Amino acid sequence: MSKCRALLIPVAAIGLVVLAMIAPSRSGSNLPPSRVTVTESAYACPAGSAVTVAAGQIRPGTRTRATVSPDRTRARGLEDPTIWRTSVVDGPGVLVQQRGRGSGAVGFFAGTAPKGNGGGLVVGSCPGVVDDAWLMGLGSGGKHFSTLILTNLADSPAAVDLTLWGPKGEIDAIGSEGIVVEPSSVRRIRLDELAAGESELAMHLVRRRGSLSAVVNDFATGVFRGTEPASATLSPRRVQVVGGVAKGAAGRTLLLLNPGTVTARVDVRVIGPKNTFTPSGLDKIKVPAGSTRSIVVPKSAGSGSQALRLISDHPVSAAVRMSPGTKDYAYAEASLPLAGPAIVPIAVGPKIGVPRLVLTAPGSTAKADVEAFDARMQPLTTSSVTIKGGTTTYFALDAQDAAYFVVRPRGKVIAAATYAKGDGISSLALSSAPVTVLGPQVRPIS
Repeated sequence: MSKCRALLIPVAAIGLVVLAMIAPSRSGSNLPPSRVTVTESAYACPAGSAVTVAAGQIRPGTRTRATVSPDRTRARGLEDPTIWRTSVVDGPGVLVQQRGRGSGAVGFFAGTAPKGNGGGLVVGSCPGVVDDAWLMGLGSGGKHFSTLILTNLADSPAAVDLTLWGPKGEIDAIGSEGIVVEPSSVRRIRLDELAAGESELAMHLVRRRGSLSAVVNDFATGVFRGTEPASATLSPRRVQVVGGVAKGAAGRTLLLLNPGTVTARVDVRVIGPKNTFTPSGLDKIKVPAGSTRSIVVPKSAGSGSQALRLISDHPVSAAVRMSPGTKDYAYAEASLPLAGPAIVPIAVGPKIGVPRLVLTAPGSTAKADVEAFDARMQPLTTSSVTIKGGTTTYFALDAQDAAYFVVRPRGKVIAAATYAKGDGISSLALSSAPVTVLGPQVRPIS
């Protein structure tokens, strides 16, 4: 288990711009938020002999410091903010802090999990500080187990509350409230320590105090087999899109959570390669109050790369488990359209295949500019992809000499990258690099 934990423990914090001597505008709250450039960011990734850490940025930074947890020695191989760099770090984790106005620093990790704990390909991004996270597809029994990894990123204690649901309703989990994580430390919690014997779980995590990040290491050795980091999906809502559903008509399972007090009725539409349609078997799905439900996606949904658009009468959370083969699986989470440039890592581990870029235009026709860069951050090629409104397309990346790609949306685009290595599969939902953030309208104090 230690090797698997070392492989799948990304932790991160995205540091935002520090605004000094500011106050709300006299015009009050009627002013919309404005875009503020990020000047400093930080993230932490897993480390160890089984994982490769990749660090990069949208544009060169000015200074980077990488420290290995827990002894805080320097990881010099990750400290040049003007290039794309990869490293195998001797330690359980590495924290990367980068300065540079609008540099958009990001981190990724990749590796292959040991067969004893499911095996399979793992590719993930290093997530930010958690405030409120909804996670789907977890387990605490039936040969399906998940481990929650909490990392405190500050010098004061942090605490979270957890709520768990299963097919039969909310679970009275032992010790799930006020979970404390000591300063600058990592705490791992197997979900079977909180509620054993559940093969399907959903979880809501709420940060009570302090500064920490969270990710879940999910692995299975039963009906479906493999390993994948479970990333947060969107909070419960009535309309959402699960993008990045990999091609293949078999092995797709829609995971739903209704945390409310009344039954939710969900209709699912497929945003496919040619159009958006309602397949038979995915309309008027009932999800009982306060419980989860798993639905096998029927063959009527088609076999191409796609996205699922969910419309429900009460808020639900959703994700899709994808296991096109018998050796590994991946998750696709609900996500929002890209708000800025996003990075697709290529140099992120030995012998990992070039990913397939899956792009969805849930509304009107949109475009995406896709530019390849080498490890010195020099541009190689640029392509423009048009995604017809209400369709999903995949884009084959020309990765010769490329270390990473930058995807710049023009219009509303939901994006993901699907990786493969032998029988292994891993899905990476793309999110905008931290170049700018929304901030309140402010004025200097007079």
